[in-house]
Amino acid sequence: MNRISLARTAVAAAAALLTAACGTAAGSSGEGPPAPPAAAVPARVTHALPADPVRMVLPVTGAESRWTQGLDVFGQQVARTAAADCARADGIGLTEQVPLAFISYAELPDLGFLARHGFGHGTEVPPPTPAPTSAARPAPARSGSPAQIRRCRAEGEAAAEAVRKVYLPVQRAWFGELSATRRAPAAARALRVLPDCLADQGYRVRDEEAFFALVDSRLMNAPAADYARVDRALGSAYATCMRPVETVREPMRLELRERFLADHAEEIRELRAALVPALRRAEKAYGLRLAFPTP
Repeated sequence: MNRISLARTAVAAAAALLTAACGTAAGSSGEGPPAPPAAAVPARVTHALPADPVRMVLPVTGAESRWTQGLDVFGQQVARTAAADCARADGIGLTEQVPLAFISYAELPDLGFLARHGFGHGTEVPPPTPAPTSAARPAPARSGSPAQIRRCRAEGEAAAEAVRKVYLPVQRAWFGELSATRRAPAAARALRVLPDCLADQGYRVRDEEAFFALVDSRLMNAPAADYARVDRALGSAYATCMRPVETVREPMRLELRERFLADHAEEIRELRAALVPALRRAEKAYGLRLAFPTP
């Protein structure tokens, strides 16, 4: 699945950093506020589905976006597992890939998660449980040819597409409309006070994008022993200053979703009927289990 343009990486593989705009803001402060005294608490996963599966596909809050992140990862796991099955059947190995990560959405900041864990401490994606028949097979003795690897990767993508086609068209339409709330006058006014709040927290930046650039810079340059402290301080400051903004934006998004549900009533009925059964079939077929990040 191509990443929706609204998504911004909040964690990535081993050294997870927020993806930010190019360049650092002039006038960014050199020092931030003292870190929260609490020790870092590992993020966890949950396997609980929402009461209404639509919330996985049409999130309106940062907390709801955790289900969306899990859905994204699940599709990637299906693709990788099906490709690996193809490779084992051919007795070949596949080239290594970057470990999967739950990816947050900039349009739906998960303030509760950021306040607790910061930007660079995401939830680890649980590895899939190997099928018993796979565990019994010997390791591949040879690398696959480029053609063999392409074929197996294509099989993996086809398997993932069989799951994604249930929800992806509706989800794309939703994210296309979701961006309108950011341009709404009330939301824009609320966001304009963000730099003043961040300055009060010790981070002098001109806007939200500049703060993301500062996050990148701080985390890339933080000594290993100080990384968690710096990260939690940045996440805590951002969560504090974005709460008034989200107080304005969340009701707008909720109202927008109600209109979207009414305007796409037939598609939503089909989605509610088909999504969870499709996910459960894929879990059984590929030895996977849906997982969602949780603080």
